[in-house]
Amino acid sequence: MKVAIDVRGCLGPGAGINVYTAELIKALAGLDVELSMWFSARQIEEAKARLVPDLRALEPRVPVLTTKLSNQVLYSYPAQALWRHWPRWLPPPKWLPRGIDVYHAPYWPLPLDREIPMVLTIHDLIPLRHPEWFTARMRSELRTVTALATRAAHVITDSHATREDVLALTRVRPERVTTVHLGVNEAMFRDVGEEERQAVRERQGLDRPYIVSLSTRDPRKNLGRLIDAYDLLCERLGPEWDLVLIGAGGWGQDDVAPRLSRQRTGRVVVTGHIPREDILPLLSGASALSYVSLAEGFGLPPLEAMAAGCPVVTSNVSSLPEVVGDAALTVDPLDTEAIADGLRRVLTDEALTADLRRRGRERARSFTWEKTARETLEVYKRAVAG
Repeated sequence: MKVAIDVRGCLGPGAGINVYTAELIKALAGLDVELSMWFSARQIEEAKARLVPDLRALEPRVPVLTTKLSNQVLYSYPAQALWRHWPRWLPPPKWLPRGIDVYHAPYWPLPLDREIPMVLTIHDLIPLRHPEWFTARMRSELRTVTALATRAAHVITDSHATREDVLALTRVRPERVTTVHLGVNEAMFRDVGEEERQAVRERQGLDRPYIVSLSTRDPRKNLGRLIDAYDLLCERLGPEWDLVLIGAGGWGQDDVAPRLSRQRTGRVVVTGHIPREDILPLLSGASALSYVSLAEGFGLPPLEAMAAGCPVVTSNVSSLPEVVGDAALTVDPLDTEAIADGLRRVLTDEALTADLRRRGRERARSFTWEKTARETLEVYKRAVAG
């Protein structure tokens, strides 16, 4: 089987969808599939040089196929309305290389092709459920995704929670939507020595025990309530732990900045984006990860934290209980008291903490990228069979 995967999202560093695409391709490369990476760009060689190193290293075994086309045609905001209303009777241009059995769109359901079946991954439809948390452009992109989802031969979702949203918000038939969970990079299970942890802590200015949060600063991540819960925790237990917020800035109204300016007995450390290689040492050295997001399509950070042996306090909504199972403490993300109490339990109950570390690693072991790749390959076969 010949499969082309859109790697436009991997032209440069990133997270989320970029991680999914790169990890899936690396895992598929070890299976019985003739794989290629595809993207469109005016300046082909310049764009190819920006492909993330992990994928560049797969050539020539996994070749890069390209189309010399302006991304304005496929991805721009003005073009989205055109593609949402592209009539079924009008044949779309043939931009994909011929001879491909299936085309996998990891996010963006273009280009359309009548001859090559498309598998589309929908990671979440949260902007359509909660438009108040997102920009107009993000909502427009998801409207395009849902409008064109019916053109796909099959749709993959990261979680059963997202699958339910797809069935509720699109016209895709249930038999054409399959949940394939994400995986955890094997490197996240590596035992980290104290010397390595200490070096990373020094770079980030951390000299006390800490609770870590790993997310962007957008409204659904609920960081404002997390800071409130942390302040409440410090009132009750004392300022023994720092709260470390790792992640790039987001969008919309930032509920973090106003809280950072108030006086507190504890300390909130905002690192912003940090190198990927520093994540594991910080997670493995943390007293807990708090990930109390209001909605997630999957929720990779809690899974990575569990792999690293870090006890997790996370939300009891959306896809997160599906991911962590009984290997983490789940709390109501709208209840500041509940968040504070969940953290208190992890920080003060040594038996509970040890149990969460053990069960977390066991749970994370069941999520591998090889499993993701094998289940995805089965979806490709169904898409080709029609």
